[in-house]
Amino acid sequence: MILELPSGALADLIGRKKTNLIGWAIGSLSYLFFPLASTFWHFLILVFMIGLSDSFRSGAEEALLYDSCKQDNREQDFEKSYGNGNLIYQVGLIIATAMGGFLYERWIFLPYILYGISLGLGSFLISFYIEPKIDSETFSLKNYYLQIRDGSKEVFKNKYSTYLSLFYIFVAGIAWSSTLYFNEFMMVELGFSNSLRGILVATMRLLNVIAIKSILQNSKLFNWKGKILFFPLIMLFAYLPGLILQGFWGLPFIQAAMVATTARWILLAPLTNQAFSSKYRATAISFLSLLLGFVYITMTSISAPIISNFGIKAMYTLLGLFTLMTVGPITVKLLKIKKEGEI
Repeated sequence: MILELPSGALADLIGRKKTNLIGWAIGSLSYLFFPLASTFWHFLILVFMIGLSDSFRSGAEEALLYDSCKQDNREQDFEKSYGNGNLIYQVGLIIATAMGGFLYERWIFLPYILYGISLGLGSFLISFYIEPKIDSETFSLKNYYLQIRDGSKEVFKNKYSTYLSLFYIFVAGIAWSSTLYFNEFMMVELGFSNSLRGILVATMRLLNVIAIKSILQNSKLFNWKGKILFFPLIMLFAYLPGLILQGFWGLPFIQAAMVATTARWILLAPLTNQAFSSKYRATAISFLSLLLGFVYITMTSISAPIISNFGIKAMYTLLGLFTLMTVGPITVKLLKIKKEGEI
């Protein structure tokens, strides 16, 4: 989180291709060094490097793709290209879920080594990227400071970008904390064994792929208004009933939570990118990642006493109530801004 904003500003100054290359290379080395780690401090350093890798990649990847499309006067192709990328990512998750356990049983470090090799291959492929031309400044400490300052302001530069950014922060923060932290706990509390959970999650990921291809990428169904309304509806459906979920009846709600997480990339990324200028795009996207991280930290922090005393189901319902209190009012405000023609 701390490194998100500085790395995004760096991408806007020295180039998205270079920043991506650095991020993937650091990630590759981090995972390849895992078998050599033997103390807490070794692992702490490696986890820091992985976080550094993620921060270098997060804003730069998205900004490079969008500005490449914009440079070729094909901005309308960004949504489809980004969606196809997420489709491939979901297929990768299905394969990884199926293979990860078997690889781990062979040798606990094998998944890490293979992932490190994969990231290394990614670094090689990134060397063939073509850097889009943007109106950036030459790198200096002064320009770096100004890029961070002005890129942060880009997120809240007018009424529409402010409420759209807040919408993105709360939707992504809630959905991301669910995906990274709470969904797996819910699967356990619903009573599924370790082996069955692997099969169920892989199946749900497959359904997620089908949802992306057949529903989320339907531009007629998801116009601007459809995209905005989709998130409060699916998130309230996914989280609010948490307290009453039982066994297999709970799976559709976890599935909905998965779809919400994926949809935030496919449906919201085009909207936020349209709202930001090329000069500050990577900085602004990274700043959003930084801010949604605070939502993630808040959700995971308050979950400790709640899960201990009332169980994960109560936390799921709390996510629904938090969605109602944050995403709900912001949705109403965005629809009002759209109606008044301020977009």
